Amino acid sequence: MDSGLTLLLAEWGLILGILLAVVLSRPGAGLVASYCFQMWMLYWLGGAIHALPWVELPDTEHVVLGFTQATWGIAAFAIGALVAGPALSGVMLKTGVPRNVPDGLPVDMDATKARKYITMGLISYFFLRPTIGRIAGLNAVPMAASQLVVSGCCLQSWMAWHKNGKPGLLRTLPQTILIPMVTVIGQGFMSYGVLAASTIMIFVAQFFRPRWILIAATVIAGYMGLSVYVTYMRDRGDIRGVVWYSGGQSTLAAKIQTGWHTFSNPDAFDPKDEDQLTYIDNRLNQNGLVGMAVDNLSNTGEYLNGSSIRDALLAMIPRLLWPSKPVRAGSGGLVAQLTGLEFASGTSVGIGPVLEFYGNFGTKGVLIGFFVLGMLVSALDLCAGIYLRLGNWTMFTTFFLVGISCLNVSGSLVEITAGAMASLVVGNIVRRREAGALLQAPQPVEASAL
Repeated sequence: MDSGLTLLLAEWGLILGILLAVVLSRPGAGLVASYCFQMWMLYWLGGAIHALPWVELPDTEHVVLGFTQATWGIAAFAIGALVAGPALSGVMLKTGVPRNVPDGLPVDMDATKARKYITMGLISYFFLRPTIGRIAGLNAVPMAASQLVVSGCCLQSWMAWHKNGKPGLLRTLPQTILIPMVTVIGQGFMSYGVLAASTIMIFVAQFFRPRWILIAATVIAGYMGLSVYVTYMRDRGDIRGVVWYSGGQSTLAAKIQTGWHTFSNPDAFDPKDEDQLTYIDNRLNQNGLVGMAVDNLSNTGEYLNGSSIRDALLAMIPRLLWPSKPVRAGSGGLVAQLTGLEFASGTSVGIGPVLEFYGNFGTKGVLIGFFVLGMLVSALDLCAGIYLRLGNWTMFTTFFLVGISCLNVSGSLVEITAGAMASLVVGNIVRRREAGALLQAPQPVEASAL
């Protein structure tokens, strides 16, 4: 066991414990906690399996190097979220909006609003994404609009909790289990659905009481989640063989049957099972890539010096306004450039913020970048939570959608900024639609006018 790695793991526990204790006591919407969950899943978990005394996994040296940078990152994120985030949220909120809003205010709990958002999100996912989503300049908007499913499920859970307590909440949450199943059957990817479902669950954790039930449920859900993951990885090739490689001839029934066969025959997670640990190490461990970049750049000195950050800023300009824009979503060749590795043509490798910030300016890039991310995610979290408690569903949805776009811990900064701008567009469309509905609604007539 690497003692340095064990110490870093403990430091994460302390940082996350303090951060979550504070943010879960604030009127937030779970965005900061969701970011911490993804960082835990892609960095802490990979470091932890390399610290197990009975495991001999390859490339532990690079994992330690990468996990060290991730530790600097999560510490800077926590400082930004706790110190600077509340101040920024005050700037982002409209004038006159209170900064401290208690739960349980008398607001309209009309569940039809939540169902409308879910319906809009489903239409975007199943119809707009495969059609107009293929058009350059429009592809990001249907993707952002599909996140209305997440926003709607969160609203539905919030309303159910306040109207009917735990029984009402328990009636709404089971539908979130369907989201990963839909993404597996429809796209062959489980990660998209898991992240969407976890965002909803963490949103609920923001207001759920008592906390001891939440802690117990988190432990159980963590074990079950790892069991689902290793089961999916066991059969991933078969699933994608049906979803991807059948010339479009696979029927929906065949896809459902393949998915059902996988999840009806689960493997329980076993921390001593070498195959299962290899699944985690290969797909859920970003530390190795970061460590390779640290090693490679210390020899070559070929840092990006802010070029990918500049591209992220340019990505905020819609392609409809700038058709020849030279920036595209995805990590492109950045991972290969920074690590010195060669990947097979067509291989998709997510860069993640730790690697991208380090690749630009080294450790100081990680510190500054994650401080800004912590500040931004925390501010969006507080704004969404405040508007939620005030019953302003459209403003909640706008801030929440932008916040979700910032939770892309496995993607590039270009994807984050492009997604944030698309989310702003979707939020504006929703607000205009709601405003139009209010103007068209019959207005009450005062008795004196009769």
